[in-house]
Amino acid sequence: MISIIDVKDFIDLDKETLYVVHQALGLPTNETIALAQQLLATESGLLVLHHMFRDQIAEAGKNSQPYRENEMRQAYVHFARKYPLPHILREAI
Repeated sequence: MISIIDVKDFIDLDKETLYVVHQALGLPTNETIALAQQLLATESGLLVLHHMFRDQIAEAGKNSQPYRENEMRQAYVHFARKYPLPHILREAI
């Protein structure tokens, strides 16, 4: 079985992005990796990933999980720097 750590060096994905996709959809690791790669490849996919991060931050806040909320906020800051929203989509949020 492929682990997230095994593929981290071979693809342009970080563990936080993979975790967000996995948490949002509950997919097995190999499907999570494939979907995350597909989402990163398109502007609309990037928008979906940004929303996944934001939804999980909100969920952690709603469930009174301050450590998890802070962890997700930090991961989102890193993700947003690495994959900024395409200009045309910024207005859609």
